[in-house]
Amino acid sequence: MFLFDIRRYWEVSMKHHVGRVFVATSVLCYCLLSTAAQTEVDNRSPVNAVDAANRALFYQAIDHYSVQRDVFNASSYAEKMLVLSQVFLGAEYVGGSVGEGPLSKYDKDPLVRFDVFDCTTYVETLLAGVMSTSSAEFEANLIALRYQDGNVSFVSRNHFPSLDWFHNNQDKLQDITPDVAGGTAQVAQTLIDKAAWYQHLSGDVLGCDATTSNDCQRLLGQLKEEGRDFTPEPAYLPYVPLTALFTGTERAVNQALLDRIPSGSVISMVRPDWPLKQWIGTNMNVSHQGIVIRKDGVLYLRHASLTYKKVIDESFVDYFSQYSPESSLKGFNVQILRY
Repeated sequence: MFLFDIRRYWEVSMKHHVGRVFVATSVLCYCLLSTAAQTEVDNRSPVNAVDAANRALFYQAIDHYSVQRDVFNASSYAEKMLVLSQVFLGAEYVGGSVGEGPLSKYDKDPLVRFDVFDCTTYVETLLAGVMSTSSAEFEANLIALRYQDGNVSFVSRNHFPSLDWFHNNQDKLQDITPDVAGGTAQVAQTLIDKAAWYQHLSGDVLGCDATTSNDCQRLLGQLKEEGRDFTPEPAYLPYVPLTALFTGTERAVNQALLDRIPSGSVISMVRPDWPLKQWIGTNMNVSHQGIVIRKDGVLYLRHASLTYKKVIDESFVDYFSQYSPESSLKGFNVQILRY
């Protein structure tokens, strides 16, 4: 999710309850480059044939829909998001597949992949594509979304949606949740303890086994030490409560609310003060992300699904109807790209 960043999580779905169990390494992890020279990440070599083919199609679509920002509007935004997101339908869900590239100190996975995604890397890739007036701008836009001030380092990575990802991208994203909620919006709040989260990281973040490798253990120790400088911070995020989407004892669908959600919006699943501290060192507010697409008047959630292990379309209503009032998932946040 990844949630902004959550990865590698196990979802247990039942008819009236959905629980999620996390391991300590599940937050999206991107690593600190050790020197200025290492900021030049070679991302030109494809990982495999699927990566190369998808990148070619994606870049072709960006260049085909090369709408200048000064004439960008809701219609062109929605159309471009529809086309770009469609390129990756069916792509495999894989968590922990990207890093800072072969020159990085910690995670040497590619900065960008087009063959596999988790929920947040999928959303980031699409937003960066829509922001780009040409494929040449894509990677810079992706970095600007993923890292605070565009500084490619582990500590400046927007790991937590409600604390980092949305806040650091306010110049690019507009929160329209209150407008969609129509007077019913609520606010999720929690305390994000990054320092404790760092201490829960394991060698999985580095792609090594700290229990058997001294080098891995030493590198992991350096990473944890960098995290000690953080102090707990409150995080807030408005959300549309599911009780506003499904009304009354019959849980009737509020179509007027659905109609207020623009096609191409970023949707984040909100679990206020989600109690994950015992597993990852901190609580959170967000568990998953995707975008919405309207087709023939019907709203769909297009997302990298852990459950189905690939990028899929699901009925927006059907997706949220599985969550009972007792679930920790209480609603969703809605953001659109500024244009």
